[in-house]
Formats: sequence, structure tokens, C-alpha cells
Amino acid sequence: MAVDVGKLKKGRASATKGAPPTAEEAKDVVAENVRPEEVVQRPLQVRVPASVFEEFSERAGREFGFTHGSKKQLFLKMWNAYKAQSM
Repeated sequence: MAVDVGKLKKGRASATKGAPPTAEEAKDVVAENVRPEEVVQRPLQVRVPASVFEEFSERAGREFGFTHGSKKQLFLKMWNAYKAQSM
């Protein structure tokens, strides 16, 4: 199938097409950074049976959504419950 190049739309000669906003219009994303202070994180690696891993993954997904970080969130929830119970 051949394409007739003459029928293709030609780009407009607009000076603003694809241009970034001016400095006055652009938001200051550095000043608006509302993220909390970064906490140093360390990996915690454990070996568990495959069935336990699958159950844990399923529970984390159901509780926090099947997204990146759900197992971490479930672990932290369990850890905080453990700390509250032991204190």
C-alpha cells in the first residue's frame, strides 16, 4: 500500500506549537515540593515458602491494591501492629 505524500497534512508554522511555557507562566515545582523528608531505606530479604509468598502477595494486593509497593505497605502495617501490641 503506497502512501500519497501530497495528501499528508503539513505542520503549521506556528511559533508556539510545542514550545515550553514562559518562565512567568510556569509553576515553581521546586518550591511546591510537598513530599515528606526522605527516610533512608534498607532492604529486608527473607526466604519463605512459595505458598506463603503467594498468600502474602494476594493479601497485600487486596488490601492496598495490586500496585508497586503493596507488599511493603502490608509489612509496615504488620510491623506497626506488632510494635503497638508489644509496648
